[in-house]
Amino acid sequence: MKNTLISPKKWLLSLPGIIGAFMLGAFGVTSAWAAPSGLAGTALFEQNPFLYQGTIPLGMGGAFTAVADDENAVFYNPAGLDNIQTSSFKLINITADMTYPDFLNMYNSFKSDTNLSGTAQTAAFINTFNTYAGQSLYARVGDYSNYTTHDFSIGLLTNNQVMASANPVVTTNNLASIATLSDTGVVVSGAYGFMDHHLQIGGTLMGLEQYFLDIPELSAAQASSSGSSILTKNMTNGFGLDANLGAIYHFDLPLNPTIGATIQNIGSADFGAGGNIPEIINAGVGLDPDIGFGRLLFDIDYDDVGNYLYYTGDSLWLHTHMGIQYQFPEILTLSAGMYQGYPTVGVGVDLWAVEVNATYYTEEAGVVPGQSPDHIISLQVAFGWM
Repeated sequence: MKNTLISPKKWLLSLPGIIGAFMLGAFGVTSAWAAPSGLAGTALFEQNPFLYQGTIPLGMGGAFTAVADDENAVFYNPAGLDNIQTSSFKLINITADMTYPDFLNMYNSFKSDTNLSGTAQTAAFINTFNTYAGQSLYARVGDYSNYTTHDFSIGLLTNNQVMASANPVVTTNNLASIATLSDTGVVVSGAYGFMDHHLQIGGTLMGLEQYFLDIPELSAAQASSSGSSILTKNMTNGFGLDANLGAIYHFDLPLNPTIGATIQNIGSADFGAGGNIPEIINAGVGLDPDIGFGRLLFDIDYDDVGNYLYYTGDSLWLHTHMGIQYQFPEILTLSAGMYQGYPTVGVGVDLWAVEVNATYYTEEAGVVPGQSPDHIISLQVAFGWM
């Protein structure tokens, strides 16, 4: 059989159509959905719509779609696995995020309040939540132990998130809304490069058991009851498959520009009684210039092209993520960026068997930047062969 080759020029000319079809095909599904319900209708999902966020990408303002080059590519753009040239095996890869110090302070106060009883306890609950009236507080802890190499990654994911939004006007029957999400399962991802790796395509498949807890109006009576009672009445769970598809294109131009696009939660991930997670489309533009000493990356992303997440309002900044990262030849990585209009900063240290990354970023819990900022510290600690 005779092989028919397509010239790079023709590939380049057809690329906008490929990327356009890639994005618009999913957009047709996204824009047809009705009002959000279940998990998608909670502040937890609106503010933190991703199953897993990496500390390193967060340091770049959450912008990673066009320059993904480590195990985080699995969740941001699996096509980026084709950029990886070495192998790593992270036996333990723990990440933790927290609105600091407010979340910890609120938790300690709440725990102290539960030791009281009667009207004194109710008054203490109201006082505690009044301190954070109208404010959203977030915490997450997870582990993504994985083996990642060129064009392939497999790992075990455990990710637990919680958000408490104190009622703007705290009452006995409505102290706050609380939503939690817990995911556990296997993640497999692969990629392949075409046209001498100018065009990269990748996909991720996740089999997850998901637990979802939603308490839209936490009363003082609920707060004083046993935790098992609240879980029994409000917890749902189910097993489901979730998939991501991504593409990256590298141009032979100065500064090595790239463009990327991803479809996350293809077809809307369904977890049965646990609810579903809607499809999201992200697009990005990046630079990977050859600077001769270390590596410099720049990326700007427009998340949620279908405008699904920010259904309570629309702001260009809420969709926009941008960042820059400099990887020194050894050990140290520095990053900075803008996440939904707020600055981010990150630092990473890689000591071969131990890797530590820390990032400060801000999530917007409102519908416009500045309305309800949630300042968060993210920490990642990994042990293995890297």
